[in-house]
Amino acid sequence: MQLKPVLGPVQLVFYSVGVIIGAGVYSVIGAAAGLAGDNLWISFLVGAVIALLTGLSYAEMTTSFPTAGAEYVYIRRAFPRASWASFAVGWIILLGGAATATTVAVAFGGYLRSFVDVPVAVSAFALLAVCTLVSIWGLRESSWLNIVFTTIEVSGLLLVIAAGLTKPNIAQPILTADIQPGIMAAAAILFFVYLGFEEIANLAEEVHEPARDMPPAILWSIGITTLLYILVSLAAIALVPSSELAASQAPLALAVERVWPGAGGLLSGIALFATANTVLITLIAFSRLTFSMARDGEVPVMAARLSATRGTPWIASLVAFALSAALLPIGDIAILAGLSSFAALLAFFAVNVALIALRYRHPDHKRPFRVPLNIGRLPVLPVLALASIVFLLAYFSWKIYLAGGIAIALSIGVYLLRNAVSKN
Repeated sequence: MQLKPVLGPVQLVFYSVGVIIGAGVYSVIGAAAGLAGDNLWISFLVGAVIALLTGLSYAEMTTSFPTAGAEYVYIRRAFPRASWASFAVGWIILLGGAATATTVAVAFGGYLRSFVDVPVAVSAFALLAVCTLVSIWGLRESSWLNIVFTTIEVSGLLLVIAAGLTKPNIAQPILTADIQPGIMAAAAILFFVYLGFEEIANLAEEVHEPARDMPPAILWSIGITTLLYILVSLAAIALVPSSELAASQAPLALAVERVWPGAGGLLSGIALFATANTVLITLIAFSRLTFSMARDGEVPVMAARLSATRGTPWIASLVAFALSAALLPIGDIAILAGLSSFAALLAFFAVNVALIALRYRHPDHKRPFRVPLNIGRLPVLPVLALASIVFLLAYFSWKIYLAGGIAIALSIGVYLLRNAVSKN
């Protein structure tokens, strides 16, 4: 049971940029501005550096093991005797992916109510269903839709930058930069607006030339979004004082309104495409994780079936949809977002740990891309990536720890239940 390669380098970059931008930056930039003030651009840069450290690890691992499943597969290869570890990582990331899809689908429903009076739960469920059908239709076809949606997403950020360029003081924060305590607290918030590139690791099996295309796609997407985010932060601060941005629920819309009254509604419309695109890519990525776990017998093997006509893992896609839809009644977006964030942190932690372990256990394994800087067999940058994740933990909300505890408890429960059933 193998997935068919259909993706090239351009499609990969659009997938990665599309899911990174999402709709997160449209909302969290206000809270970050309240902490970092005029030094907001430095916080974006710090977040980018932390993301890049792990991005390099993903670049190596996706070329070493170009298969669906990503972190689950890496842990399984690094620690083959600890099946519980790969199962727990896969299950928690799968649950986090469902939480991501649900959270963003609810955000879509909120934006849609600005235009049409439809209950949020109804529109969120409908979006999950439509995106699932698109993912079953085919990865090549959904990639063209993603290109269109990503272009619209980026145009929203370019609109903010264009508004900021009307102010002569747009570059002033760079000239007067200073290090303040709030910068790191803001970076902990903004770190999450770089998440998403790790999801395309699940598409490695469907890439024509993963050894050639995966590393540039990951690194280019981080570079492109970093440039956009820094320019957007400079523009937002030039247009609106940081205290006003912090008090606004739609900070970028507020900033654009200062130059072009009425343009805020346009950004809300763009956010619809951003949220829809994030849901689509997330469901695609995590259906591949489900498929990989089913192929290894970690979840019911029927989830590894491929459509006879489309070649897509249609049952795995339905599982991703069902799990995401099942989370809708929770209602507390903070808990769902915390679960999503915890899963992303676990994914980052897992890929770096697996890389370090595999460098020692399988030093001769073919690695078309290698993370630079080593001390003997020890890769330095993945160690720094792990340290940066631990460092940022001090700035995370207690809700992330709560969600993490729930996810770990669920994974243990599912693992014990699965073993009990298999013995009988």
